[in-house]
Amino acid sequence: MTEHNQLLVGLFPTTQVQAEIEAHRKDWLWPKGCSLPPSERLHLTLQYLDDQQGDAEQRLRLALAEVPVRPLQLTLDSSRTWANDVSVMQLSEHEGLRNLQHDISHALLRAGFPLLVREQGWKPHITIARNSRRAASPRSLKPIGWSATEFHLVRSHFTFPFRHELLGSYPLH
Repeated sequence: MTEHNQLLVGLFPTTQVQAEIEAHRKDWLWPKGCSLPPSERLHLTLQYLDDQQGDAEQRLRLALAEVPVRPLQLTLDSSRTWANDVSVMQLSEHEGLRNLQHDISHALLRAGFPLLVREQGWKPHITIARNSRRAASPRSLKPIGWSATEFHLVRSHFTFPFRHELLGSYPLH
């Protein structure tokens, strides 16, 4: 059986923000069979692509390096469980974040890559649990500030255990 991989372009919270997300997750009542991703895998997806190798991967890296971006001051300020049994933390609306997602998507399209995340309907979030139907969330969430200073290109290995392989970091400046 061959390994199934995908590429993820995303923002990964700092260890401090990971700790604050973890503290928030402890305030929930999780149902049996629920799955909580490890803190180091928490991320906000900006774009997903089919796996690329060789010259195509190099073209992808060059396209991402051309994206003009500035650091983002984000705020995680709500959490809920969606109808698909995924629990998430969501962010305050942020024009700079939407612009970053748009610019990354268009850079990848110009370089000839088909995208798996559509801009329309994109809901910026961090998945904090899966199979979490009937999870009980706390009534309130103390807003979590997050200074995003880089985005990453990661290969997601859908193996057991699941793992992320960092392929590149792109500073926001």
